[in-house]
Amino acid sequence: MKHQDQVLALLRKQIGNNVEVDDIKKTAQEVAHRWVGPLTGGKEETNGLIYGLVQSGKTGVLTVTGAIGADEGYRTLIVLTSDNDPLYEQTLARIQEAFPGIDILGKKDFKDKDAFVRRIKGGTCAIVTTKNGSLLRTLYENFEGSKVRGLSCLIIDDEADQASLNTYASRDDGSRSAINDRISKLREFFDKNTYLQVTATPQGLFLQNPGHSFRPKFTVLSHPGHDYVGGEDFFGDNSNLIRQFDLSDIAVLVPGSQPAPTLEIPRSLLRALDTFMIGATFKRKTDADQNCAFLCHVSTRKADHRHIVDLLRKYKTDLASGLQNKDTGITKRLRAAYEDLASTHQGLRNSPFNELLEAIQFFSPGTVVKLVNGETDEDVAVRSPYNLFVGGNKLGRGVTIKNLLVSYYGRHPRKPQADTVLQHARMYGYRRKDIGLLRLFLPQELHVVFKAIHKMEVGLRELIDKNPGEEFRGIYVENSVKPTRKNILAPGAVGVYSAGSNYNPAQILRDESIKNATEKVNRKLANIADKSYAELQIEDIQELVGLMRPDIGQSERVWDSVAISGSIEQFAKLRQHRTGYVYVDRNRQLNENRRETAGILTGGEYRALPDDKIALFLLRTRGDVQKEAAWWPQVRFPSGRYAFAFAI
Repeated sequence: MKHQDQVLALLRKQIGNNVEVDDIKKTAQEVAHRWVGPLTGGKEETNGLIYGLVQSGKTGVLTVTGAIGADEGYRTLIVLTSDNDPLYEQTLARIQEAFPGIDILGKKDFKDKDAFVRRIKGGTCAIVTTKNGSLLRTLYENFEGSKVRGLSCLIIDDEADQASLNTYASRDDGSRSAINDRISKLREFFDKNTYLQVTATPQGLFLQNPGHSFRPKFTVLSHPGHDYVGGEDFFGDNSNLIRQFDLSDIAVLVPGSQPAPTLEIPRSLLRALDTFMIGATFKRKTDADQNCAFLCHVSTRKADHRHIVDLLRKYKTDLASGLQNKDTGITKRLRAAYEDLASTHQGLRNSPFNELLEAIQFFSPGTVVKLVNGETDEDVAVRSPYNLFVGGNKLGRGVTIKNLLVSYYGRHPRKPQADTVLQHARMYGYRRKDIGLLRLFLPQELHVVFKAIHKMEVGLRELIDKNPGEEFRGIYVENSVKPTRKNILAPGAVGVYSAGSNYNPAQILRDESIKNATEKVNRKLANIADKSYAELQIEDIQELVGLMRPDIGQSERVWDSVAISGSIEQFAKLRQHRTGYVYVDRNRQLNENRRETAGILTGGEYRALPDDKIALFLLRTRGDVQKEAAWWPQVRFPSGRYAFAFAI
């Protein structure tokens, strides 16, 4: 019997869709093709990434991958999860369910070292632990003191961008944060090991230095199933699920230190709650076991959380009494919410409003209002027709809110980080059947941030899909969004190509080695006259960039042909551009080194091209007895509020 067959059979029963389970298996097999073979001799290690989407169900891929690892000969599987006891217990239970033929060790089993050693010697085992410095030290010491050598290990780090990276990297003094140090030592213990990172927010991983032991050496994209609702549905150009409100409404909801804040409910929150009541009631009337959820997530402060709970309880009371007393104002509000949802959901449109109103009056006294930190799915269990959740500090990674129809979001950091904000996207998930009932209420300022992060995600995944090599993993950022936190990045480790800026090599090679490349460029540009430009396909511009021959010895580490080409490709896809401009001039007297952000053009030449597309300026230097003629490039990115960040 094979471990993978057991996991796949379980998933087929749980998911109920053989096509989606086959996709999970295909993803896991792709990982297995790239990892270290556990049964070969010698010392070897690698690290890779499974890059999924928020709320897309990475656990299935994780367990199938682990099962294939056990089948292929990995004697030890280690699963690292967040340092959160309820989430750990949830993960442990899922691993126990998925691997019925493997000895499972939890963190309680680390205490008895002798028993631990007997079990790892006894056969294939799976170890589940939180990313806790003390626990990881004990785990390492158990292995180190066991005198067991030759074990092969597959380490699966769930949410690998959280806690695992070195949070002391910005100090640039060689120090390591505790958890990063423990994971590094654990990896070093095993002669044959694969460290498999799993996350939906890999920005911090890709911005580690090339060759860094925590930067993926291979990446496999995990794709969601058909019923998944994600970034494109909410933040794509054709989305109709967003309802914006004024940012000042958040100030009413988060009174902070006010001694006696008013119980005034902002109009936008009333609208969001009314929309939820209509949608949840429609689902309940359609199917008697449908309990639904509403989420208000606007603050990190406990006093604000308590205040919002009070507001939602007031809404519950006012709604029940208002409907009982035939309050026309409440009826009018609910009618507006009904008409909004009816515009996107045909079934609701065919459901009489008065019947929904009658059902709300009946069910509303049973409304549950709850402050949740959402450490596990159990914390956000929906057991009433209406569940109004207030998001606390820990609501985030790994938590799935069943039947979440309406979200009211207002966490507005001054310097938003893409990976942190994206992990707040609890509205994503397997909700396709309810898509017409879904709504996300948020301020316009945050709508801009989420749209920018969605573009980043689309650009990065397309880059990975088309370029399996790990040399360039550019992160597209827009509207002052930062890709990740600073403390995990070494000083000077990240390069940036900014909107409206131009980049060129500091110097180019002019020896015999560049003759063939120069001739290829000559032929490609033969039809463009000097001091003029033409519109070429993006692929042709990328090819020209690839033919450039910078003098690496003079490099300032800004111009990088692979990074330039990848950034051009991402920009063109995100802006739906198929072409860019190429300016040509020959027989130029260019000799001295240039700063890589200073340009090689005269002012007139720079302004000769429109600024609406990528522009590549190519100047051919004069040849003489000592030097070959060579092409010196300069790239200009169009103006805007965006940039490309990449590791250098």
